[in-house]
Amino acid sequence: MKAPRLIIALAIASLGSGLSLEAQQPSPSVSTGFGVDTTVADVRDIVSLVRAYLAQPDTSARARGLWTTSTEFDRRVGDIGAGQTKQGFPATVVGVISTPGDSVYVVKILYARADSAAGIAPLALERLYAIRDARAPFRFKLASAFPRVTRDWERRSKGPLTFVYAPGQRPNPTRIDSAARFVDSVARLFDVPAPAHLDVIVGQSMDDVMRGLGLDFFIEPSGPGVRSGGRTLGPLLLVGNPDIGEAYYHEFVHAILGSHLRAGSLLLAEGVATWLGGSRGRTPAQMYGAVYRYQREDSTLTFTGLFRKGFELNDPLRASDLLYGTGALIANAVFQKHGIGAVRRLYQSTGDNETMLREIARALDLPVDNPRALDRWWRQEASARATH
Repeated sequence: MKAPRLIIALAIASLGSGLSLEAQQPSPSVSTGFGVDTTVADVRDIVSLVRAYLAQPDTSARARGLWTTSTEFDRRVGDIGAGQTKQGFPATVVGVISTPGDSVYVVKILYARADSAAGIAPLALERLYAIRDARAPFRFKLASAFPRVTRDWERRSKGPLTFVYAPGQRPNPTRIDSAARFVDSVARLFDVPAPAHLDVIVGQSMDDVMRGLGLDFFIEPSGPGVRSGGRTLGPLLLVGNPDIGEAYYHEFVHAILGSHLRAGSLLLAEGVATWLGGSRGRTPAQMYGAVYRYQREDSTLTFTGLFRKGFELNDPLRASDLLYGTGALIANAVFQKHGIGAVRRLYQSTGDNETMLREIARALDLPVDNPRALDRWWRQEASARATH
C-alpha cells in the first residue's frame, strides 16, 4: 500500500468510526497462534467467543450475549477499536492469558494479511478482556480494554468532556476551559445538540493513547509530520500531541458533527473541521498559506484534478495539507457568501466526483459545468487568504 493511499484510508477510517460503530467488516478467518492451547476448556470457549464476535463485530454483540454490560463504557460504547481493527483483515488469537482470580482473561488478537510476494502485513494488535459468565453462550463475555487499562489514569471533567491522561501527562486547566467553550460554540453554530459525553485520552503520542484503547500496535503512516496526533472514534477522542493537548479543536468538530450530520465527502468533513479548528496545531490561516505555497511550487496542480484523484500525491504530507486546506477554503467561502445553512447543506451533499464538483461550484456561485472556473477560483482564493 502506498503511503498516500494509507493517509487517505486512515482519514476515512477515522471519519467513519466517528460517525458509526455499527457496521464493521468481519474477519474472513480467525486462527490461533502456537501459544494458544484450545485443549484447555476456558481457552477453547474464549476462542469460540472471539470467532463468533469477529464474524459480526458490531454493537449487536451485547444483545447476542457476546459482550459484557458490566461497565458503563461497555454498555454505551463496546469495542471502541472496532473502526480501526475491523477492516476485513484475517485475525489470529495469539494469547489467552489468565489474570489473578481466574475469572478474567486478557485476549490478544493480531490482525494481519500475508502472501508469498509481500510477506506479512500487520494492521493491529488488539487487547480485549474475556469475563467469566456462566449464563453466556460461550461461558465468557468480551469487554473493552479502555475502562480497565485507564482505571488509575488521572481524570479531569468540564461539562460533557472527561479528559483521561496517560501516565506522565498533566492537566492544563486553560486548555480544558477553552475546549469546553469551543464544543458549545460549534454545537450552537450548526444548531445541533452538544455531546452528552465525550472521553478524551491525552498522551505524549498516538502510540500512547492507542494503548489506552487496548491497541498495543496500530500501523501509522511513515515520514516527517504525517501523524496528526488526533483521531475521533465515536464518543472517544484520541489526542497524542502534547503541544496541543486538550485543545485539539479539529477532532472536537468531528465528534460534534459526526453524531448528527453525516458528511458526504472527506473533503468537506476535513475541510469544515480545519476551517473551525485548524489542523495539526496550525490555524486555518496557516492551512490556507500551505495550499498557496504548494500552488506556487507546482503550477500544474488543479483543484479538480486533485479531487478526481482523491488528493493522491507521492508526498503524503502535501496531499493531506492540500485536502484539509482546500476543504477549509471552500467552507470559509461558502459561509461568507451564504451563511452556515449553506455550509451545512454542502457538508452533507453526496454523489460521485462530478456531482460533488457541481455542488461545490453551485455553493460558490460558479458555473456548474466549467471545471476551469473552479480551478481559477481555487488559486485566487488561496492567494487572497494567504496574503490577507
